[in-house]
Amino acid sequence: MSRRAARTRTLAGPAPRHPLGAYPAYRADPLTLFYEQAVAYGGSVRLRLVNQHVHLLVDPDHINQVLVTGAAKYRKGISYQSLNYLLGPGLLTSGGELWKRQRALIKPAFARRHVDAEIPLMVECGQRMLERLDAHAADGAPFDLVPEVMGFAADVVCRAVMGADIDGILPQIEDDVRNGVAWVMRHMAAPLQVPPTVPTPANRRFLGVLARLHRVVDDVIKGNRNSNAGQADSLLGRLLTARDDAGHAMDDEQLRHEVLTFLLAGHETTGGALAWSVYELCRNPAVLSRVRAEIDAVLGGTEIENAVPSLELTGRAIDEAMRLHPPAWAFSRTAIEADSFDTFDLEPGAIVVISPFVNHRFPDFWESPLTFDPDRFTKENAKARPPFRYFPFGWGAHLCVGQHMALVEVRIGLAMLLSRYDIELVNGLRVRENPEISNTPDPVFVRLTRRQRTAPTTSTLAEAAR
Repeated sequence: MSRRAARTRTLAGPAPRHPLGAYPAYRADPLTLFYEQAVAYGGSVRLRLVNQHVHLLVDPDHINQVLVTGAAKYRKGISYQSLNYLLGPGLLTSGGELWKRQRALIKPAFARRHVDAEIPLMVECGQRMLERLDAHAADGAPFDLVPEVMGFAADVVCRAVMGADIDGILPQIEDDVRNGVAWVMRHMAAPLQVPPTVPTPANRRFLGVLARLHRVVDDVIKGNRNSNAGQADSLLGRLLTARDDAGHAMDDEQLRHEVLTFLLAGHETTGGALAWSVYELCRNPAVLSRVRAEIDAVLGGTEIENAVPSLELTGRAIDEAMRLHPPAWAFSRTAIEADSFDTFDLEPGAIVVISPFVNHRFPDFWESPLTFDPDRFTKENAKARPPFRYFPFGWGAHLCVGQHMALVEVRIGLAMLLSRYDIELVNGLRVRENPEISNTPDPVFVRLTRRQRTAPTTSTLAEAAR
């Protein structure tokens, strides 16, 4: 093969029938588009969206080359550009030396001992969620569970990051984060991306949201510095005292970027994972019965120790829910130099998309991929699984620093819900995926009934979880 021919090798993909290529299908349902095309073409596939091509990589060797062995040839892709307007260059959106420095500063703040110290806080937030849900149980009417579990996740992350004294500002933070995410999604999907400095009505509203978020976060940071509360054992306190090898700390602007990143990432993804776990268990009563039996046994006495690790089947059910419905459903990279693969080449500027949603369901990787089966995640099965079949928290150097905190939080939230209530999906409702920045169910209508047993107290749960 000549050098010229080698440079023009391309991935196979569908011939576009629409002038905008696959863009209308992408806007309508990106998950179905990616999954169906990957299955149709047996793996990695090339799709045209308007005037640019997207390379959806499914083959594990292709993904490994982009994320691991050839990672220096890529930068974070187009999806992060829109997100950067909301979060600024924090750990999620930054790259290069800034990303390396920030990850080195931040990773120790999420050490297991710090996460375990947050368990009583998670239980307190779970108790507030149960108090709200008790009213729904008493009423007996169907309601959407998603806002309630999202509220639990927001409660945990806001208090863990910024401290306990946020009752007066928590509702506004939740609203502003939600509205900011909505703007990002519209901007990300637009064929022509107008920067927020252009004074359209939507952009003016977004800038207002951004100003409020900045003001709240900056006030909390300033308050911590002025009162020396940065020494406290909170995430913000640990970030305030973090130093790199040269003794440098984050300035207030960089702290703001990271706090906003944690508020978003720790809110939507964790709440979504909890909602999907409830949904799948309610659709699979035999598994639900096993999980509930484990929860009742672990949380049934006052002398139980190390409750969270003991919720082993519960954890596997959460893993399986995240396999079918990964909160981080896709992420992108852009080639900064040419790269060659086994059957195709990428030129500088080529757009790469990697979708855990596709790989988690890909028929070549899983037996009965659409069946909910937590036994896929026994220690033996997990150890034997090849790479890039299951990666809900990313991979390699970019593995989510908050993975352990998220999994502990979802276990606690799910255990508290199933211990207290019988949960009925209204009319056996099948919900739709809502793939925005994270993939959340939209909606999950349920009816709650208080179980005829004594629910564990907050103190018992906290003591057992330590």
